[in-house]
Amino acid sequence: MTSPWRTRVSLGNGLYLMGLDGRLAPLYALSFRLGKVRKVSEAQRYSCKYEDLRTVPERLRWCRYRLGLMQKEVAQQLGIPLSQYEEMERGSCQEYPALTMDKLAELYEVLVEDLLDEYSRFLYDGPSDQIRCARERLGLSRKAFAKLVGTGGKSMRDWEMGRKKVSKKSWEKLKEYLSPFYSERDVL
Repeated sequence: MTSPWRTRVSLGNGLYLMGLDGRLAPLYALSFRLGKVRKVSEAQRYSCKYEDLRTVPERLRWCRYRLGLMQKEVAQQLGIPLSQYEEMERGSCQEYPALTMDKLAELYEVLVEDLLDEYSRFLYDGPSDQIRCARERLGLSRKAFAKLVGTGGKSMRDWEMGRKKVSKKSWEKLKEYLSPFYSERDVL
C-alpha cells in the first residue's frame, strides 16, 4: 500500500515536509548506523552442530533453541525455579542436579551423557563409588591413594563417603586413575 502523501521539501537531518492536496505535515525519519557486530548472534551461534559444542551451558541453550522454548517454559516443565535454570545455562551453578539433568535429557530427546561434560558426568555418576573402585583396583589404602593424587586422607575419606564434593581441581588430579573405571563401565 502506498501513501498519497509526497515529499515536498527536505529540511535536512531527517526532517521532511510531506504534502497532500495543499496540506503540509512534518515527518521526522530516524536513521542510525549499526556499526560493527562484535558478538555472534544467538541464532548464528546455535546454527552450529551439537557435536561441536563443548560446554554444558552451550548444549542446554542449543537444545532449547532447537525446540523453540523459552527458559521459563523449560523451568516450568522441569518443575524448578527459573533462576535455577538460568544459572544452568550461564554455567554459574556449582553442580548440575542428576534428577534435573535426567528430565532435561528426556525433554530435549538426547542422552544425559551427551549433555554433560567430563567433570559434570563424574559428579552425575556418583564420585564416591568411582574413587573407591579406582583406589581398590590399585590396591592402595585411602592414605596412600590420597598421597598419590595430592590430597589429604580426610578429604579422601569424605569423598568416598559422599560427605564432600570433589572440586574440579581435585578431579583433574583424580581423573587419570578413574579412566579405567570409565572404559570398563562403558564396555559393560
